Amino acid sequence: MKIVHLGPSVLPMTYQLGGAVQRRMLELAKAQAARGEKVIIYSAGPVPARSEHEGVEIRTVACRLEMPFRDIEYLRKAIRELRREPADVLHFHSLAEGAALSTSISSKKFLSFDYFMFRRGKETPLFWWYRGALRKFSSLLPVSKYCQCGYEAYWGSNDVPIRILPNGVNLKQFRPDPASGEAKRRSLGIGKEPVILYVGRVCYQKGSDILIEAFERLRRNLANVRLVVAGPAEQFGNLKQSELTRRIEEVGGTYLGSLHDKDLLAVYNMCDVFVMPTRRLEMFGMAALEAQACGKPVVCSRHGGLPEVVSPKSGLFFPSGDSAALSEELGQLLGDDILRNSTAMEARDNASRFGWDRIAERSEDIYRKSA
Repeated sequence: MKIVHLGPSVLPMTYQLGGAVQRRMLELAKAQAARGEKVIIYSAGPVPARSEHEGVEIRTVACRLEMPFRDIEYLRKAIRELRREPADVLHFHSLAEGAALSTSISSKKFLSFDYFMFRRGKETPLFWWYRGALRKFSSLLPVSKYCQCGYEAYWGSNDVPIRILPNGVNLKQFRPDPASGEAKRRSLGIGKEPVILYVGRVCYQKGSDILIEAFERLRRNLANVRLVVAGPAEQFGNLKQSELTRRIEEVGGTYLGSLHDKDLLAVYNMCDVFVMPTRRLEMFGMAALEAQACGKPVVCSRHGGLPEVVSPKSGLFFPSGDSAALSEELGQLLGDDILRNSTAMEARDNASRFGWDRIAERSEDIYRKSA
């Protein structure tokens, strides 16, 4: 089977600094190539280029335009090439225009997405065009049941099959590694005291304020607990600091800022409990999955895709927005060694359900069964 992946043109297909969609494309493509498939990824850049990465061919098409026209330029140039070299599958990632712009190609067409309001949804005058464009895919692939339900409520039924294709986790990159965790603790001046970790955007949507309030409550009964937060301030990390990052430091927490992918293993492994307090629009919960892959129990809001990613055996849940309940669940997990150790043991097993080899197998099953 020949599979082609196409994603947003905003970032090039870099292996460490690409966005979440770029990382998903590459990880899925590598896993498919390992299964013996011919896999190509199209990327955008300043000059045309071709390279190979772990069995995947990376093709860069030169793009000159700025967004939002850059995606159209990128797609048209990639599709022009693909007319000459047909593929069995065109797998688009967050590009709702993909199937409509590639009608001249007979390949099966699929759309993976982790947010259902494409191009500002109903706010754009092109809403009805996009609604029609979505009907041209062989199948739509939301990352979670929550994402699927949001899509169906927003766009309505369009008679296109919908199959959930979750994000995966690289189980070699994210794994239990106590030595790296201990080294990271030492570098931050942390001893044996328990550490609560959050990785992700620091903003109200992600519940960062709920975490701060819960930590303040928790310290009244557990004075030596540490809070470590890593991730960009506000949307897309445009700010070095924000009101919330300053509050983290004011309550005695440690804010690390944005991290490079290579630093995540040590940061996950230094914690005792990982927390994800999102209050709205959590389509999946990638950081919670990565933490579990490192053998860490999770406390998260019962919201969005998180209950699909965290099992009742690998973590504890609290009502979204309830800082008192979050504090109570954190205290329970930190105060009960047996419970914490059992959830930690289950965490790695739960994460293994999302290994990229399994996601690749599921993707190919979807490709074959789609009309």
